[in-house]
Amino acid sequence: MRAPVAALAVLVVLNGGLAAMISLARARQWDGGAFDPVEVSLAEILMTQIAAAVLGLIVINAEIGTGAIRSTLAAIPRRSRVLAAKVVITALTVLVTGTGAAALAFVVGHAVLVGQLVPTAGLGDPGVSRAVLGAGLYLTVAAVIGLAVGVLVRSASGGVAIVMTGLLIVPIFANALPEAAARWILKFWPSVAGLRVISTTPDANLLSPWAGFAVMAATALTLLAAAFLNFRRRDM
Repeated sequence: MRAPVAALAVLVVLNGGLAAMISLARARQWDGGAFDPVEVSLAEILMTQIAAAVLGLIVINAEIGTGAIRSTLAAIPRRSRVLAAKVVITALTVLVTGTGAAALAFVVGHAVLVGQLVPTAGLGDPGVSRAVLGAGLYLTVAAVIGLAVGVLVRSASGGVAIVMTGLLIVPIFANALPEAAARWILKFWPSVAGLRVISTTPDANLLSPWAGFAVMAATALTLLAAAFLNFRRRDM
């Protein structure tokens, strides 16, 4: 199928292109205060996670939408095995591609920052390798969330709307909510908490990098468990 390949290509290209644009914009806005060059270089993950989630949606909805899933299940009646295979293949593919895309984004972003007279960091600096690997893990979890939503919704358009709202729109508009709600979202909302894994700067008001990622991973596992139950019981 061409769609998954296209989604992976978009994931890589957007990571590199947006890394350059965001790094340049943030460098020009720097006023001499705190500046995390690693987080700046990888900030495009907030946008490119949608490509990863859409890939997860495509993996399952392409078959459900055309009815081809019936042939798959006729050949392999054990539905849990079918879905588990899709999850494993999707996760491994995005982990490899996403980590490579994150490394590309860091290199591109770092190259831009070097020419802007702002703080920079190298791959050998503390926390940098973890952040790059964390970005790949984050994209992998986003893809798994997309796949789980695809199973539950069984609609490509509906699934895209849900993952865009949950992963992107809610965090963007969090500050428009009452203060208490905004603080909670900016600390515990899965996609926001998960993004802590790309930061190398401690913040007492936010979760630690791996604790934040654990929140997002737990959300993905919950959705995946619901997807397995749904996939086993619903008619296809």
